[in-house]
Amino acid sequence: MIVIENDKLDEIKSVHASELDMIRVPLSVDMFTEATGVIAQYGQALVVDKNGIDVAALGEFACTYVSTRDHNGLIDTEFIDRYEVLFLHDCNEHSVELIRDALYKWKGKTLVLVGENWKYVIEDLPDLEGIECLWQDELLSDFYESVTSGRKFLHVTKGLPCEEPMDRYENNIMSYDEVLGFTFLFATKKELGPDNPDKNFFIVDALYSNLGLFAIYDKAICLARYAKKKGFIPIMRIKNEVGSINLYQDGRGDEIWGKFFNQPEGYSVSDVMESRNVFFPPVIYNARIMQTLMDRYSKDTELTWPDGVYNDRISKYLELKEKEFLPYPDKTLGVIARGTDYVGTHLANHAVHASKEMLGDKIDELLEKWNLEYIFIATEDAGYYEYFKDRFKERVYMTDQERYTTLPNEMLAQMYRKRQEHNGGYLRGADYLLAVHLLSKCNSLLASGNCMAVGKAREIKKEGYKNEFVFNLGKNKQ
Repeated sequence: MIVIENDKLDEIKSVHASELDMIRVPLSVDMFTEATGVIAQYGQALVVDKNGIDVAALGEFACTYVSTRDHNGLIDTEFIDRYEVLFLHDCNEHSVELIRDALYKWKGKTLVLVGENWKYVIEDLPDLEGIECLWQDELLSDFYESVTSGRKFLHVTKGLPCEEPMDRYENNIMSYDEVLGFTFLFATKKELGPDNPDKNFFIVDALYSNLGLFAIYDKAICLARYAKKKGFIPIMRIKNEVGSINLYQDGRGDEIWGKFFNQPEGYSVSDVMESRNVFFPPVIYNARIMQTLMDRYSKDTELTWPDGVYNDRISKYLELKEKEFLPYPDKTLGVIARGTDYVGTHLANHAVHASKEMLGDKIDELLEKWNLEYIFIATEDAGYYEYFKDRFKERVYMTDQERYTTLPNEMLAQMYRKRQEHNGGYLRGADYLLAVHLLSKCNSLLASGNCMAVGKAREIKKEGYKNEFVFNLGKNKQ
């Protein structure tokens, strides 16, 4: 997102004194778009008015929404139509895009522009018929109470969506990334050929650089169900072309989904590449608030899975490995022992996980209490593997997957990028799916803390575990 950074105006002019003409863009509502290439090359841009005076500085603010600026498809205001009053905080690339390209369709009544920086573009903004537009340098209490009294309102602000609870949404605050994600999700339409003129296909992809496989699965399925509810046929093609390379990618743009899963509605990618109505998403990350709202909206919408969830290659892999690593499922305690990311990085808002020593003691207790003989442990941590092998000897089973030792505050995805290991994505994903599959076959379950694998193991084991214990040690703070 390109934003106004007036506090850096003098600094930028000093640093770039020899190339000022190269970093200047004219003052207008298009200045954010025109500054994109300048900022990519020089780091900042200057806004110059018609008198040749530098009036503002532009810079980049990290975001999870990247506009395609190709809005020839569906502009979807259903989400913001819930609100009578919108507060747009700060004049920036996203707030201007929302006004210019979407709010003419908005069913609300009052738009409040908040912040001094609106002075640069306010005269050039389009008139919004039927909408009261107000500008406030800052929100004073009397004005705020009068404009919100008895009305449903939403504040839209800068901010980087993350895996946070719903508190922000419940306090009527959403990020620009989220609001534009809802509004422009189906805005880019391409005619790729003459086929299927009566069908609208939506390509499901998003910014999933650091996510594990089941997190990618859940977020992609969320988008697919949401798109289906909106009348589109979802096509999964997770290429993650912006941002860092994912654990399961063998290089930039390598497609993740098809390595492991089937298409949820039966249509393949090749089926739609000659179709008339194909919609492509902007770069987004549907973090927890956006994902939760999409799940609520599409709660009555199910995907059909005509060919099953896993593709043939994965299905055969799971079947082949099951007997090797889980010979006595009815007598086995399944254990989720999360190390690496969950122990070394203390991810904000994620569950605190028990140490390997705490798990070892709990295993001893539960084997006796639940009358079990063997242990299957799912762990990606090399240190945990050695510890449990040494402690439980021939009673413990673990897969032969590759395991890792990460540095403090280093995630597995970051370790891969440092080592530049951009191959083996299929095997990493297959081994993760195998571990959860085997956990779902065990008699009982012990987990070091709540995580995606716990939920997936429960989901797969439809009849439920005979016994369960999940450590509840609270959550890491932000």
